[in-house]
Amino acid sequence: MMKLVILGATGGIGRLLIHGALEQGHEVTAFARAPEKVTEKSSRLQVIGGDLYDQQQLTAALKGSEAVLSAFGPTVLGKTTLRRDFARVLVASMRAAGVKRVQYVSSAFVFSGAGLPVRLMGGTLFRYVRQDHADAEFEMMRPDLEWTMVLPPRLLDKPATGRIRIEADRLPKGGLVISRGDVARFMLDEAVSRRFARAVVGISD
Repeated sequence: MMKLVILGATGGIGRLLIHGALEQGHEVTAFARAPEKVTEKSSRLQVIGGDLYDQQQLTAALKGSEAVLSAFGPTVLGKTTLRRDFARVLVASMRAAGVKRVQYVSSAFVFSGAGLPVRLMGGTLFRYVRQDHADAEFEMMRPDLEWTMVLPPRLLDKPATGRIRIEADRLPKGGLVISRGDVARFMLDEAVSRRFARAVVGISD
């Protein structure tokens, strides 16, 4: 079993990560701006309130953990550096806490070779989201860290199906959607297997 820190713990994927990690017997630290929104209860769950952009707070939350699972995802569509700035703080905090392993939920929009619908959306409505995710990935893809970039297409609020297609460095052919449950399942499996250490991974249904 592992000691995991979950960021974005009150979001759709974050809540599923907490639930799934506890079911698998892991020890979990949930770091959230609104800790009262974390409703799971377990002796293996520690909930810490804090600011993801505060390096001192984040470093304290990460200490003693084996891996960080980040489902942090601001909903801003306009021009922003929120994701990039978060990534910079996270990298500095991981180094200070002595944590090497991180998974980050990015977006399939970052793939230049994705299918036409994904490319069109990524080049128009979500162009700033795409750029900010790409910048965040760049910040985290450091040689002294063991990172995995998880790039899903459109997320659905559906239970995990277990039917996940996985491709390194590209989105699976025809991949347009995936459930948040399956994203969480992939991340928890990857935390243990480390199959895609230092890799960019496209996942879809």
